[in-house]
Amino acid sequence: MDIDNIKKALQLRDRAVRVISKDGHYRAVCVKNTTTAQTAQKNHKLDAIPAVLLARTLAGASLASAFLKGEERIVLQIDGDGAVSKIFAEAMQLGEVRGFIDLKNPGSKIEGKNISEIIGNGLFRLSRVLYNEAEPVQGVVPLQKGDIATDLAFYYNQSEQVPSAVILDCSTDSDGFISQSGGLIVQAMPGHSDFELLNIYDSLKNSKPLTQYFDDELNPQQCMKNILPFEFDILSSTQVDFFCRCSMETFKSKLLTLGKKEINEMQQVGHNELVCRYCSKHYYLTNDDFNSLNQELIARNN
Repeated sequence: MDIDNIKKALQLRDRAVRVISKDGHYRAVCVKNTTTAQTAQKNHKLDAIPAVLLARTLAGASLASAFLKGEERIVLQIDGDGAVSKIFAEAMQLGEVRGFIDLKNPGSKIEGKNISEIIGNGLFRLSRVLYNEAEPVQGVVPLQKGDIATDLAFYYNQSEQVPSAVILDCSTDSDGFISQSGGLIVQAMPGHSDFELLNIYDSLKNSKPLTQYFDDELNPQQCMKNILPFEFDILSSTQVDFFCRCSMETFKSKLLTLGKKEINEMQQVGHNELVCRYCSKHYYLTNDDFNSLNQELIARNN
C-alpha cells in the first residue's frame, strides 16, 4: 500500500470528532462507526434490522462518550417489549465501544420497517461511569419512537435540560450487511438564541443522509462542515473501534464466585465453553483450568 492509500485509509477510518462553534454557543460531535458496526454484526451474527439498531446505539454511545474524559464510560441501554427486548452499548471517550442486542425470540428473523413497533414500549437509560463517582450516574426516560436518535435527544432535553439534536444513520446493502454507519449530535450551550437553534434544527433536517456523505468519502469533520450552519473549532479527533476487554482471566475470576461444587459440576457435564455477551468471543476451559480453579478455591478457604 503506497503512502497516499495509507493516508486515505486513515482519513476514512472510524472516528469521532468533537467541535465547538466559534462563538461558543454550540458543541457537536460527529462519529463514523462503519467498521465498528460491521464488526458487531459479524460477531453477533445479526440480520439487517437488529444489526442496524445495534449500529445506531453504538454510534449514540460514542457520541455521548465524546463529552467525557479518558476511560470514563457511557452506557446506553434500551429495554422494550417488542421483538427487540434489549439493546446495550458501552463506549469510552478514548474510542473503545462494544455492545449487544437481545431478541424476544432468539434466532427469529425480524420483519417490518416500523422501528417503534419492533422495539415497542419501554425505557431508555443513559449511565455515566465517572472517575470521581463511586456509583454510575444514571438517567432514565420513557422510549419515544424507539429509533434511538429521538430517544437520545429526548433524554438530553428532558433529563438534563440540554437542547440537543441527534442524527443516527445506518445503511445496508442488498444482502442486509451494513455498508455505512454514523451519527451526529449538536447541543446548545449557554448564550445561544432560539433563532440560532431553530436554524440548526432546519439544517440537520434538510441535510442529506449522513451515510451518503460517507459514501462520498467524507470524514466526520468534512460532514460537519457540510451540515452545520456555523463555523467551529476542533476540540478532539479520536479513532473508534469495536473493542472488548474480556479475557480468560476475567471469566476465571467470575467463576471463582460460584464455588467448588458448581465448578465441579461444570467439569463433569463438559460445560467448558464461555462466551462473552458483549463481543461473542468464545473461551474454552481445559481440565488444567478446572484444576487450577479448584486449587484456588481450596487455598481461599484455608
